Amino acid sequence: MGQIELRNVRKSFRDVEVIKGIDLTIDEGDLMIFVGPSGCGKSTLLRLIAGLVEASDGQILIDGIDVTGKPPAERELSMVFQSYALYPHKTVRENVGFALEVAHMDKASIKARVDEAASTLQLDQLLDRKPKELSGGQRQRVAIGRAIVREPKAFLFDEPLSNLDAGLRVEMRLEIARLHKKLAATMIYVTHDQVEAMTLASKIVVLQAGRIEQVGTPLELYRTPANLFVAQFIGSPKMNVADCTGEGETISFASGGSFATGRNAQTATRFGIRPEHITLTDPANGTLTGQIEVMEHLGSDSFAYIQVENIGLFTVRIVGHSDLESGATVGLTFDAENLHLFDPDGKALR
Repeated sequence: MGQIELRNVRKSFRDVEVIKGIDLTIDEGDLMIFVGPSGCGKSTLLRLIAGLVEASDGQILIDGIDVTGKPPAERELSMVFQSYALYPHKTVRENVGFALEVAHMDKASIKARVDEAASTLQLDQLLDRKPKELSGGQRQRVAIGRAIVREPKAFLFDEPLSNLDAGLRVEMRLEIARLHKKLAATMIYVTHDQVEAMTLASKIVVLQAGRIEQVGTPLELYRTPANLFVAQFIGSPKMNVADCTGEGETISFASGGSFATGRNAQTATRFGIRPEHITLTDPANGTLTGQIEVMEHLGSDSFAYIQVENIGLFTVRIVGHSDLESGATVGLTFDAENLHLFDPDGKALR
């Protein structure tokens, strides 16, 4: 149980259409993540599924049943918000079990469900504490526990980790991944953090301006982006992109360098390459030549930011430590198997 289907779903606020005809199927057991820039409609889409916002057109089906006009309480979904929204005067046990009390469930059943959720989320020792006595990560686990006890058809997460510091975000990502594996539940997760999307998702939906740009597994989106927008949005550091001119299987750059792609590049106007697919070499041997503006040394990796005349800035990932310094002139060569070409409309060429 827990399949969700959207059929031509639209949402307008007055004269502004925010969601512009979304067709999407979320299979049972998926952990699907909505990503995109601010204002793309990802949170609105989640709220449409939850029933917190009414669709202007289209259908929303849960397990084959049309719930488009039903209120949130009748959709059998649980939502975890960015804010924890815990009752400060109630204990952890009382917060987790509150929805069951409102539903008039018997005390023994409430206790059993709360205890099970607490065990799953490692809250056993915190059940008698108040929210003010908890850390941010612990409070978020309580909010998730409150969703678990309802045994919903699907869980909806609206940027649940954005209020946490970097260390806690990593910890909570692991918690959510473990939770998904243990419950085998359908989860829909909204985030602006693509690292969360790449590490958590079974599938990612990339949104822009109320439309779906691409749906796929994290590696599918990373390796075979459908268009220039997805190519630049997925990946950190983002893909290097430069203008080019295609002729046969060769592309040429404004700087005078050229490169044999091994495929039809006739309509290519943009060239993309990820930082790890560029190799630095002697200037005389490079396809392009540039000057290092900044070197970042992160221990496990180094990043070189190289300015290429008439083209722009390239980011190059170097595994481990590098002795290169700012100001050095270097050559850049590209891995032909991992380059990306785009036509004038931004569509990927295969």
